[in-house]
Amino acid sequence: MIEKLCILDIETTGFEPENSEILELYILKVADNQIIDEFYSLFKPNQKIENSNIHGITDEKVENAPTFQEMDNEITNFVEDTILVGHNINYFDLKFLNYYLQKPLKNKTIDTVQLSRKKLNEKVKNHKLITIAEYFDVSKPTHSAKDDVITTFEIYKKLSSIE
Repeated sequence: MIEKLCILDIETTGFEPENSEILELYILKVADNQIIDEFYSLFKPNQKIENSNIHGITDEKVENAPTFQEMDNEITNFVEDTILVGHNINYFDLKFLNYYLQKPLKNKTIDTVQLSRKKLNEKVKNHKLITIAEYFDVSKPTHSAKDDVITTFEIYKKLSSIE
């Protein structure tokens, strides 16, 4: 059976789920390195967006967007029976998703930060997404969930091919 991966990234109003909200989520579903599906949504937060300078998401952009809670089941169903892949997924994205989803995700995860530390070790000055993207000469991350997922997927494929 071919494993299905869901490469994902979120953009948020801050760094801690207790006082921040998810603004954007992009998930690429992949089987055998082929894209088979995708999920994308902006979300309307309860608070005013103060960090638009980072990700470009403004209050105006999300005024007609659903709330995260309205998309809860769709998100959970989309990632069901997949391995979740993300850059710093275990310490950022999953922390937010599990805080806001009704049922925490129990999926196995692959964190490309940890994979990079293991495979590249001292070959890069740090393991930030931009640094690894430059190292592999793949598309650069932009703090848009969609762009960062594409970068993460390209990096994941490169890291996975290293013995």
